[in-house]
Amino acid sequence: MKEKKFIKICPKCGSTNITIPPSGLDLKMSQPDYCKDCKNRGIFPEIEEDKVEYFKKVLKNKEA
Repeated sequence: MKEKKFIKICPKCGSTNITIPPSGLDLKMSQPDYCKDCKNRGIFPEIEEDKVEYFKKVLKNKEA
């Protein structure tokens, strides 16, 4: 069985150019993910790598 690979993606622009800050020792110290392309911050979803293009297509259709 092939292991699935996951990647974080920006829910605003669909970019995978994400900075994942290091977690602190306490959950209150952790910082949100950061999209280097659109400067969005937050907790970004992880999707399967082979579904990135589909996610971007759906996101683009929502904007229209």
